[in-house]
Amino acid sequence: MWILLIIFLFCLSFTLSIKLKFKNYKINLKEILTKDKTSLFLTLGTKIGVGSLIGTTSSIIIGGFSSVIWMILFSFLATSIIYVESYFGNKYKKENKNNYVGGPYFILRYGLNKKILSIIALILLIVIYSFLFQMIQMNSIGYLLELLNIKKIIIIIISILVLIITFSLSIDEVLSSLNKIVPIMCILFLVVSIYGIIKNIDLININIFLKDITNSKSILTGLIIGIKRSIFMNELLIGTTSTGSASDKNDLKTSINYQILSVYFIGIFITIIITLLLLIYMSTNDIINNYNLLLTGVYTQILGKYGLYFLLTLYILFGFTTILSGYYIGKNNIEYLTNNKKILSIFKIIFISFVVSGILFKSNFLWNLVDNLIFIMIIINSYSIIRLIKCKKEKI
Repeated sequence: MWILLIIFLFCLSFTLSIKLKFKNYKINLKEILTKDKTSLFLTLGTKIGVGSLIGTTSSIIIGGFSSVIWMILFSFLATSIIYVESYFGNKYKKENKNNYVGGPYFILRYGLNKKILSIIALILLIVIYSFLFQMIQMNSIGYLLELLNIKKIIIIIISILVLIITFSLSIDEVLSSLNKIVPIMCILFLVVSIYGIIKNIDLININIFLKDITNSKSILTGLIIGIKRSIFMNELLIGTTSTGSASDKNDLKTSINYQILSVYFIGIFITIIITLLLLIYMSTNDIINNYNLLLTGVYTQILGKYGLYFLLTLYILFGFTTILSGYYIGKNNIEYLTNNKKILSIFKIIFISFVVSGILFKSNFLWNLVDNLIFIMIIINSYSIIRLIKCKKEKI
């Protein structure tokens, strides 16, 4: 089924690129970086999670280096879908106190008047992003902490305390926190990783890459794995793009450009950096079939005994900003729909339960569960944008 969906998304991306006259590839960095960056940092906080690191790593483990080529190519092509998602997310947003709220629910409810489907989309968004994605963050963080011989019960207690403190934050305070943390984590990742690449540039064995991408089996496997991982890393048609765009207080053009900028940074730039680091590692080591251990080996090679601690720092920063974003998305949507404090309290309890329990589950189980739900969410969101463009003849 995923193969059929990938073919569909490939065709949809290409068709939308033509309809947009390829303006989805253009961004004016000088112009947009002078604007308010709250929605940019929310988007990066939403999409840069532990999955940004393990996405490329696991793709190479399964599909070889040819998957990287497809990840990058499809990320470029998928900017057309990101463009349209951003457009409709911004168009159908609603005011919520001093901020805006939007996303799949609002597009379906106010764009297509699909009441039942809008509720289903909202429930799926909260389950997928606010709950399950956060379980994956904690699962990976917990794995590295266990390598440091820290017991699970200690991790769980600390996690609960951090989450309780997080719940005291208002929507404005959550956004303010993301504005501070996201730039720091991005700069830290870039500086250390690029330093490692420059320091070990002579170890990059390009022949490993070239040999792999010319292998027919790797090309076919890499195509499916690479595009699928690109969908995950860019969170294509999951709902976070339209949600992030809706939160923007800037003009529509800036809002869309921020979303596309996030694709270039996550789907392309981070992918290239992790690929180069893996090529350095593989020049002297065999590939490991566990993405957490492989990333640990990569950063240990460039940072020595501090490699594990640096990777753990990245996991915590990437994971925490994703958790903050997940809480923001759930809380903002619920507060718009109801003022009932009991419902919000129930959401908080469920949120804590899911996040903390991520430590206890196996990563394969979590990924398979997310796989199936995302498949449904992509179909719903594809339906909404196609209907709005084709039947209502929306101009984008």
